[in-house]
Amino acid sequence: MPPASNQQTGDNKPRQSRAEQSDAVIGQEESVLQPPRETGSEQGKLTSPVSEDNGSDVEDTEADGEHIPTEIPPENLTVAQWLDRLAAAEDMAAERLEGQQRALADFQNYKRRTTRDMQLIRQNAAATLLTKFFPILDDLVLALDSLPTTGDGAAWREGVNMVQRKLMSVLESEGVASIEAEPGQEFDPHFHEAMAQEEHADYHTDLIIAVVRPGYRLGERVLRPTQVRVAK
Repeated sequence: MPPASNQQTGDNKPRQSRAEQSDAVIGQEESVLQPPRETGSEQGKLTSPVSEDNGSDVEDTEADGEHIPTEIPPENLTVAQWLDRLAAAEDMAAERLEGQQRALADFQNYKRRTTRDMQLIRQNAAATLLTKFFPILDDLVLALDSLPTTGDGAAWREGVNMVQRKLMSVLESEGVASIEAEPGQEFDPHFHEAMAQEEHADYHTDLIIAVVRPGYRLGERVLRPTQVRVAK
């Protein structure tokens, strides 16, 4: 019987060692599965890439953007740099002077053009108004020709003549002048209007025979040509 007890005792010891071995294996597996603890040096390594990335981002931004040159103090400039700056300043001054001169010339041209246009507008308005007085002058001239020079009609003639002179003086004060036309004068189509062309023994071709209606001008502008009869 003693041998049986020895056999049981021997069998129990191997079983215990296997259990212990299994527990050790499980413990090792758990230690492998658990994440490693972060030390101070490792944390520094984890945080340092962020700063490095930020620095790289700044450098990339500076590389992608325009390069802003640093301003050199005046006392550190060389003679060549001073000459370059002087040449650039002279070019800028010349460009601005040219622009100002061009703007001044444009303004002077605009001023002259505006003055000329205003004068033309005033002349047109004056011509339109003054031409309305010419039929009145024609009627006064006809009245003077029909009134007698002696007797009771002489006073009427003098009154009509006075009105005609006053009206003509007003027109002359506005720059209106009569267009000269006399018998024997050469016909000028710029100032005269031929109402008839007749044969005449005393006048050659294209000479004025008689004045039919007087004409008037405003400066060099003809308001109404003088109507005449011309020899042929």
